[in-house]
Amino acid sequence: MKCIRVRVERRMRSRGLQGMKFLRNTVAGLGPRKASQKLLDPDLVKRCIEGDERAWEQLVHRYNRLIYSIALTLCREPEIAADILQQVCIELYRRLDEVRKQESLSSWIATVTRRKAYTYLRSKKPMEPLFGAETVACRDILENVEQQHMLARALATLPPRSRRLMELLYLTEGERTYEQIAAELGMPVSSIGPTRSRCLKKLKKVLG
Repeated sequence: MKCIRVRVERRMRSRGLQGMKFLRNTVAGLGPRKASQKLLDPDLVKRCIEGDERAWEQLVHRYNRLIYSIALTLCREPEIAADILQQVCIELYRRLDEVRKQESLSSWIATVTRRKAYTYLRSKKPMEPLFGAETVACRDILENVEQQHMLARALATLPPRSRRLMELLYLTEGERTYEQIAAELGMPVSSIGPTRSRCLKKLKKVLG
């Protein structure tokens, strides 16, 4: 691991970043609390390759919750999940040139995270099945984590009022009438249906 970190640090310095201290601080959450959702993944990756420090912060903060959630679900140890988070971020940085060609960065990151978690589990219990009877349940949890992340990213592309409309229609507990939703959002009842249709089309396009 030390050799990997040395190589990554050299690459980061060659691109004008601040070495592994910056990477560790970013992963630990010492950068901005909220990442910008305006730039698409390919744009962020391109800027990272060009040495844009802010873009790297945004990229890590965009995906650190997904990485940690998957690692924690599989390993069930917060310290190990945090270590895997750092490992995945290091690998992400090392492979930026390769990652920029990926159609779905979130899928690539989820795959790398699972692989590192499985490696840890095998090293811990080399003679036992990874999950035994819990395999199906664990896979369901992982799929749910990844789907929630993708949905949150897709919703973030909508304007604030449209995003809130979708949340009220589909993601909040308790049913609300169109009249109640219209009153809360300050929009005509007749606009809810067309707005919902436009939002669903956009979400479908973003989610692929």
